[in-house]
Amino acid sequence: MYRFKYLIFIFFLLGVSPASAQESNFEAPELVSANIDSLIADSIRKAFILNHRPMDSAELNRIELGQAKGFYGRYVSKYMTKVEFYKASARASRQFISKRNPPRLEWMFYSFALLFLFLSMINAFFGNYLQKVFRVFANQGFVYRQAKDQMTQAPIAAFLMNLLFVLSGTMFVFFGLGGNRLFTGIERWQSMGLILVFLAIVYASKYVFLHFMGWIFNLKEPFNGYVFIIFLNNKISGILMLFASLVMAFAEPGSSFSIFTLTLFLLGLIFLIRFIRGFQVFSKQARLSVFNFLIAVISLEILPSAVVLKFISRTFAFLLGGYL
Repeated sequence: MYRFKYLIFIFFLLGVSPASAQESNFEAPELVSANIDSLIADSIRKAFILNHRPMDSAELNRIELGQAKGFYGRYVSKYMTKVEFYKASARASRQFISKRNPPRLEWMFYSFALLFLFLSMINAFFGNYLQKVFRVFANQGFVYRQAKDQMTQAPIAAFLMNLLFVLSGTMFVFFGLGGNRLFTGIERWQSMGLILVFLAIVYASKYVFLHFMGWIFNLKEPFNGYVFIIFLNNKISGILMLFASLVMAFAEPGSSFSIFTLTLFLLGLIFLIRFIRGFQVFSKQARLSVFNFLIAVISLEILPSAVVLKFISRTFAFLLGGYL
């Protein structure tokens, strides 16, 4: 009897256990509040689809699904070629390369190289003449007639030294008036050519005029001695202006003006020596007073030089676009 009860109890347990297992694996459904965001998004998307009007033909024609070869892909490259903002179809610009623009000083280097080479050639072929020039200039008690007779034996050397004076004077005036900072290219050579022509005309006309005055007043010896003194000092001035021009060419503007002023002072001393020696020549042979000789020097020496400098400065203004 008891065994029968036990069997019935065991069968009952066996029958109930599968239901418990199913109940243990059963998952309760999620709450609506836990998935409310996705439900709202789905409802909005469905409402947009149902309420949106159909696209017309113009809107459909704007949609282009063409393809084009490009770096950004076929579809994107096609789109970028249609939009002007991206400038995908524009021509590529060249890579920017910074280029230095150094000051063009080659012409100054070669010009001074040629001038110093010219001076060295004179010293190499006519060294004795160049030594006599400095010896006569330094010796105040030297008899100018004897010196002139010795130095006139080398007319080629005298001509070359006078040519050096004109060339160095051109460079000195050009750099002294700031022409290297005002002119470039063809204008530079035009201005320097005008200065050279003016200096050559002034001293050539002075040479002819002084000899003419000696013939008119029958004072050939005093005037020839004075011409000799003028061109002797010009040779010394030419060498001085050559070195001064070289320093001014490669110096700063302020330093260049100071060098120009100092050189003018030294040239003034040379001119004073020329005045004293010229008066000695005329006082001995022509009995000329100091006042008359001073008036003659001012009219024949100072005024023409001042006119030339004034005309050159006005010529600079004309070349720069001004008026004479």
